[in-house]
Amino acid sequence: MRAQSPSDPARSPRVDDDTVELIQLLGRIMRALKKPGHGGTGPPKLVVRLKEAGLGPRHMPVLMTLITAGPSAVGELAARVGLGAATTSQLVGELQRAGLVERGVDERDRRRALVRIAEPWRAEAEEVLRTRLDPARRMLAALTPVEREHFLRGLRLLVEEQEAQDDQTGCGAP
Repeated sequence: MRAQSPSDPARSPRVDDDTVELIQLLGRIMRALKKPGHGGTGPPKLVVRLKEAGLGPRHMPVLMTLITAGPSAVGELAARVGLGAATTSQLVGELQRAGLVERGVDERDRRRALVRIAEPWRAEAEEVLRTRLDPARRMLAALTPVEREHFLRGLRLLVEEQEAQDDQTGCGAP
């Protein structure tokens, strides 16, 4: 972590105020993402199935990535969700035991195994994804291309700073 002097622009009152607002906004985003928001009464069937199987929110990025990216090898999936291959493989195994994903052979390269959403859950997963991502899509569509670039750059910088701090303090995910 870098030393911060009183004249450091990162410690200005305006940056401090913006940091407080950012924390509040991130909290509201996380709460909204955890809500069912499926348009019906009660949580989506997919969320119910996750809970019945003893699974939770940490499995959702794997499912959502499989819907957006399509069938993927575990290594590709790990890179997309930002987790290690072993952790991703464990999540996939848990999702497979719950009947939500299945492993199959890549028809173009029969040596490769691919993970995909289990067919009985595909439509449900697509609906959950659409519902959860529509607000983000509308927000990004409301921004100009330059604003989108700046917004995403800011989020990437935040992630990089957080990961660097976690690495330094040993507080990162295993």
